Amino acid sequence: MEYHLRVANQTSPPHFIRLEAENIEQARFLAEKDGFTVLAIRRSGFSFTKHHFPLLLFCQQLTVLLESGLLLTQALETLSDKEKNHETRAVIEQLMASIRAGKTFSDALSALPLHFPNLFVAMVRACETTGNMAEGLSRFADYLEQIDVLKKRLVSASLYPALILCFGGLVMLFLLGYVIPRFSQIYEARDMDLSSASQVLLFLGNAVQTHGPVILMTAVVVLVAGIIFFSQRIVRVRIAQGITRLPYIGERIHVYHLSRFYRTFSMLLRSGISVVSALAMVSELLGLALKSNVDFARKMIIDGNTFTQAMQQAELVTPVAIQLFRVGENAGNLDKMMARAAEFHEKELMRWIDTVSKLIEPSLMALLGIVIGLIVFLMYLPIFELASGL
Repeated sequence: MEYHLRVANQTSPPHFIRLEAENIEQARFLAEKDGFTVLAIRRSGFSFTKHHFPLLLFCQQLTVLLESGLLLTQALETLSDKEKNHETRAVIEQLMASIRAGKTFSDALSALPLHFPNLFVAMVRACETTGNMAEGLSRFADYLEQIDVLKKRLVSASLYPALILCFGGLVMLFLLGYVIPRFSQIYEARDMDLSSASQVLLFLGNAVQTHGPVILMTAVVVLVAGIIFFSQRIVRVRIAQGITRLPYIGERIHVYHLSRFYRTFSMLLRSGISVVSALAMVSELLGLALKSNVDFARKMIIDGNTFTQAMQQAELVTPVAIQLFRVGENAGNLDKMMARAAEFHEKELMRWIDTVSKLIEPSLMALLGIVIGLIVFLMYLPIFELASGL
């Protein structure tokens, strides 16, 4: 069976090769035997899929093993032996092979960019210098947990409103495409006088029933065109800039990006990374709309300005954060003050999400009920008028 593999090695960038093998494991083995690092595999006729390495679990387990006194290679070997997932075990074995070949842990991680982000590699490289690998891994695991909690809270807050909108849309499509056309036949057979609103409703229902496939194809085309349009970088930048300028909502989105920035920046500073280098690493976390602000702050620091001045001039602070940064910069514990600023704004954001969720959910239910009730009322309005005439 033929497999397509996306591979890379020390002498060549990522590229595709083809191999004949009985299964995926054999194809991976043959590629690694030739000195390649396998980034993705697919059987002919299927799309490429990326393996999601459990980085949080990896950090937690490796921390425990290192704190128990094991050497790094021994800890990795222990993780490999107990791992049941073949792809995860293959990644750990690649790390072990690179370390045994004389590479540092950070260099071994940097050779697998699909599984280990640049922030993690930079943190490990700094820990190799300071000698506190277990502490750095534990700190990065805490960072991942805190970011994950905030993301899950945002997703859970938006899930219920999305379900309500989807359910309401399906109900309205059912009424327009199935129920209303049948009422239309009854009214046409009896030659009843209809109000303007009822006529519009019946027209929409007949249009949905008659031209349903055309409407569906149009919706699909619009959806695909929208995905292509919004995938453009310049479009995303303009939208992000527009959203951040919106009153109230834009401010909250801005605070969300800043809280991630503070949390990540604090973690990097505690790992021993310099302020200028840390700013370069976290610039992508602020979104496309604020990346230029980070670059501006980094340039100001290089030119001799203090960290607080640079952040204030780049508009990367809140009234609470600027006070904490001044205290941290003067006391020499900027990393702790960054963490406190992140914690303050994350809690504030959680409270705002809870409040908005409690308002949006009943509001959507009420709006959905009003729309569906109006549709039903307009369907039965001619019958009410007929009954009142009798």
